[in-house]
Amino acid sequence: MDDSPRVPQRRDAVANRERLIDTAEVYFAENGLDAPLHTLAATAKVGTGTLYRNFASLDELVRALYDRYIRFFDDLADRAVQMESGWEGIELVLNECMRMLLDKRIVSEVMRRQAINDPEYRPSQRWIEPLGNLVGRAIDEGAARPDLSVSDLSAVAVMLGEVRTFAPEHHEWIAARIRGLVLDGMRAHPHPPTPLPELPEDFDQMSTSIIKRSP
Repeated sequence: MDDSPRVPQRRDAVANRERLIDTAEVYFAENGLDAPLHTLAATAKVGTGTLYRNFASLDELVRALYDRYIRFFDDLADRAVQMESGWEGIELVLNECMRMLLDKRIVSEVMRRQAINDPEYRPSQRWIEPLGNLVGRAIDEGAARPDLSVSDLSAVAVMLGEVRTFAPEHHEWIAARIRGLVLDGMRAHPHPPTPLPELPEDFDQMSTSIIKRSP
């Protein structure tokens, strides 16, 4: 059960709360985290009273989204450490982080806002030991460079999250190229290069204006 504030117990109340969180993911991705909550309620087809019974403030709604993403990363960390090799686990983490950040464009902003709202609430600390062991396995296997650290995995996730600052139509190929280049940097050397997706034919023309705020 979610341990965030105001978690209801009745089935219909739980359904309303989940509908609000589902809607908030899309609504905030399109309008920003500070978009009006009464419009969110209308979009979710619930009354403002229902909204505020579940989330008394924007901060509580951000916390609920944050906890949802934490559960995803908890599951990812568990699956990664169970992979046959440490390197396969690292690839799984990068691949699924990339997919998550592309599919749910608000994740990075929610993570940042929650860190501001409550810097003492840090459930991600529990990933340090298992992911550190995963990196150690990859180094012992000779697959990862000997100075790779678990902090590097966190840094890559932050970097992939910044793909959202590019025009939406370029997110997929930019993220895929970043993934390939980062994996090459993490590998023990020498090694064959990781295949990269081709650049668009009009890359030279669009490179001067490719970075812009996503809608």
